[in-house]
Amino acid sequence: MNYLLTYLILLTYFIFWFVIAQIKKNNSLIDIAWGSGIVVLGLASLFLSNEFNILKIVITTITIFWGLRLSGYLFVRNFNKPEDYRYQKMRNKWKTNLKTKAFFKVFLTQSILNYFIGLPVLLTNLQSGYVNSNLSIVIMIVGVIVFMTGFLIESLADYQLKKFKKDSKNKGKILTLGLWKYSRHPNYFGEALLWFGIFIVSLSQMNIISLVGIISPILITIFIRFVSGVPILERRYKDNIEYQEYSKKTSIFIPLPTKK
Repeated sequence: MNYLLTYLILLTYFIFWFVIAQIKKNNSLIDIAWGSGIVVLGLASLFLSNEFNILKIVITTITIFWGLRLSGYLFVRNFNKPEDYRYQKMRNKWKTNLKTKAFFKVFLTQSILNYFIGLPVLLTNLQSGYVNSNLSIVIMIVGVIVFMTGFLIESLADYQLKKFKKDSKNKGKILTLGLWKYSRHPNYFGEALLWFGIFIVSLSQMNIISLVGIISPILITIFIRFVSGVPILERRYKDNIEYQEYSKKTSIFIPLPTKK
């Protein structure tokens, strides 16, 4: 029952953002809602479990840490900006019943995806289990380290990109320094890595059902690497000569030494 209640709370949150998006005529606000959606899922499942232990507090805390940083960053960057070109394309393609299609194809769909991405947190909070052995403690620490590595990579990459774009002299140019020297999409790599960290933390519960949470990092990696993240940006710059030269020597996803 708590699994269903957690989703209904999450869905209510996404409906709230749907209303705001229709008022502002900007469906790309869903990007802001995404990170905080995981925060809502984490807190809802934690309090519905009515059981507080170190593992549940740790996994919920790192989730909040990640979600608020991402949503805060995107809120400052995008809230008062025009609708992103991806969602403008959707509007042009839909033509009619725009609000209905936006609800079902964007907000409802992403609420379901958000739920599955949050599985490691959900399963940890709604199952009984404790960190009660040295092995559990080691697994939890390893998971937190992997999470923090991904979190720092994503945060630093976002900061470097923001700083680069803020300088008017860089308009139309491609960022090829810092983390972007070793990966064309270091922020996306950091995102995938931190979710593997969250999954590892969930394994410290030593509960076989926690293994189901592997769906989360695999799903987020597939989406950002092959569906909605990297491919969209790669297509956007396919006619940019500077970007094509950059791509010949720079890894597309995993940070690696540049090719000569």
